[in-house]
Amino acid sequence: MKELLKKRKINKKSLPADRQSGAAMLVFIVFFLFISLAIIFGLVSPSIREFKNANMNLDSKKSFFLAESGLEDAFYRLSKNKQIGENETIILNSNPVNTTITTLLGNLKEIVSFADVSSYQRKISLTAQAGDGVVFKYGTQAGQGGFVFHNNSYVTGSVYSNGNIVGSNGAYITGDAFVAGATGSISNMRIGYGGTGDANSHNITDSTITGNIYCQTGSGNNKPCDTSKDDPLAQDLPISDDNISKWKADATAGGTTNGNVIISTPTTIGPRKIIGNLTIDSTLTIANTIYVTGNIIINIGKTVKLDSSYGATSGIIISDGYIIINNNVIFEDSGTAGSYILFLSNSTCDASISGSPCNGNNATEVSNNSTISIVNAQKGTVYFSNNARVKEAVGNKIELKQNVGISYGSGLINVNFTSGPSGSWGIEGWKEK
Repeated sequence: MKELLKKRKINKKSLPADRQSGAAMLVFIVFFLFISLAIIFGLVSPSIREFKNANMNLDSKKSFFLAESGLEDAFYRLSKNKQIGENETIILNSNPVNTTITTLLGNLKEIVSFADVSSYQRKISLTAQAGDGVVFKYGTQAGQGGFVFHNNSYVTGSVYSNGNIVGSNGAYITGDAFVAGATGSISNMRIGYGGTGDANSHNITDSTITGNIYCQTGSGNNKPCDTSKDDPLAQDLPISDDNISKWKADATAGGTTNGNVIISTPTTIGPRKIIGNLTIDSTLTIANTIYVTGNIIINIGKTVKLDSSYGATSGIIISDGYIIINNNVIFEDSGTAGSYILFLSNSTCDASISGSPCNGNNATEVSNNSTISIVNAQKGTVYFSNNARVKEAVGNKIELKQNVGISYGSGLINVNFTSGPSGSWGIEGWKEK
């Protein structure tokens, strides 16, 4: 009995110590849990934040590419002349993209594409220019046929030639003259006459140069050669065969007329292919590209003009034969500055060569005053039979009759041509707004 009482006393005394130990353990466990949770939260929180940022970045990229898709769709429809309104909305992957097309000055259009993915918005704009661009580096440029100046003929401005420049008594150029290649030659010319201008050619003979004379060999000139410069390099002519083939195809897409065509009353044509000759004996309005398989003759005092729909772009008439532009022909632009008419002969005609395919005619013969026209015969000869003012003159060979002068409008570098039933569009600029 005494032993039992003694044990009970011992157990009673030990109870407070056990309780204290259990409480301490509980506190430790709770503290450990808090520390663990803090560590886990510290580890998980950045991961959650990075995951959220990754989703935001992904949604932003989705919005960007969605906006690009809308932009590309609108530009494709515009360039292919497919139906599209000024405002369009398309749905891609359950997200909307809105495109807006605005017409600007200078035959430009701005396409703005706006996309929204999970409230992350991106906006992209594209500026499109109508027409096929052609770069004219020089106002008057010749290919391998070079320039031929007869007595007292002249060019007001500068010239660049891949072939020789051959002058005669009194012939002159008011600006610079360049002849390309190691066999290039300038002979019997006045360069920089009435102004300032340098001569640049491997060989220069019997010439008077106002400015510098850059040559490797020479004789009979008013000053010795400055040999410090290399010979000028040959320059490509501005219009490619691919350009011409495309323009012909565009004209053909508008329909074909078989047989010779005479414009005897005011007429609008284009796009159109004419299998035969075209004679202009009244007012011709060019509505789009005209391709003539034969010859083109514009009679005295007649009018050729661009339709107002061209805006600031330029129109094209192509001939596989020769083109004759007679005196006092009137050329009119579209009513918008910067629009011109290109007369392009694709023939090899040169009247000075026996057996030339044009029966004694050159590829293009010009007897007219106009700053609207661009004359081009990159395979044949452009012959000026009367004083003329053109915007550009390019030929494999350029020849000026005696006492004839040509001058050209300055500042023309890039010309956009509208061709085909719908024309074509090039991208002028792209940016994110």
